[in-house]
Amino acid sequence: MNVPIDLSLAHATLLDLPPFELIRVAAATGYQMVGLRLIAIDRPGEPRHGLPPSSAVMRDVKHLLDDTGIRVLDLEVAMVRDGVDPQTYLPMFEAAAELDATYVLTNVYKTDRGAAIEGVQTICNLAAPFGLTPVIEFVSFSATPTLADAAELVRAAARPEVGILFDMLHFHSTHGTAADLAALPPGRLAYVHMDDGPREVPATVDELRRIAREARLFPGEGGADFAGILPLLPANIPYAVEVVNPARAREMGPDAYAQLGREMTERCLRASERPGVART
Repeated sequence: MNVPIDLSLAHATLLDLPPFELIRVAAATGYQMVGLRLIAIDRPGEPRHGLPPSSAVMRDVKHLLDDTGIRVLDLEVAMVRDGVDPQTYLPMFEAAAELDATYVLTNVYKTDRGAAIEGVQTICNLAAPFGLTPVIEFVSFSATPTLADAAELVRAAARPEVGILFDMLHFHSTHGTAADLAALPPGRLAYVHMDDGPREVPATVDELRRIAREARLFPGEGGADFAGILPLLPANIPYAVEVVNPARAREMGPDAYAQLGREMTERCLRASERPGVART
């Protein structure tokens, strides 16, 4: 069966937009889902998007979701790191549940392995009553930089519900290979971030961080091996456009930027013969 692929517009792609406007842009430019960053990561100048449960703004967002048919793929970003109490995430988990979100995107920055495992287990315990599934994103400059690191952390946490978020930029930046994918237990990959970076991987953590936070490229513009990797991923999982490049987004405008992200993503998916992508 040729099942359509679902595309999501990750909030980090257009982080200046509040949730209502992000959903409007997603609907206008051909997406089926959005991710919402309701948990700030405390970077200087970072927009903070409150969406209190049962509030007027929440009702407006829910009405827009109903009107457009857009769904919420994930809530961002639950951080496992020193100095952060996961209990503070509970109001955002409640908001995500009210929006019928599926996943909680989780980044791990605790370098102590035992503390990292305990942190993931805590996120699981807090998210479960809201019907949310944590997914571990390996991030090239975090304490879980590679796909193999994420898989090992998921195994050690011993929570069968936890998934792995596969990010094309971070996989490229950590020199990931087809063998790394083949080593994964079946069913662990939940969805994919579609983004790209320079063909030559930066040599420093600071430069990896800078590119990820402000200079990502659209899929196919850089050095990530989409043609080699995409055919190895599970069929018919969601793909989320996460191209964080605020200067370029402002120059193009949100609708044009989101539309180009969708078009470039679909081009890569068609080239890799992903089933269902040619429906638009």
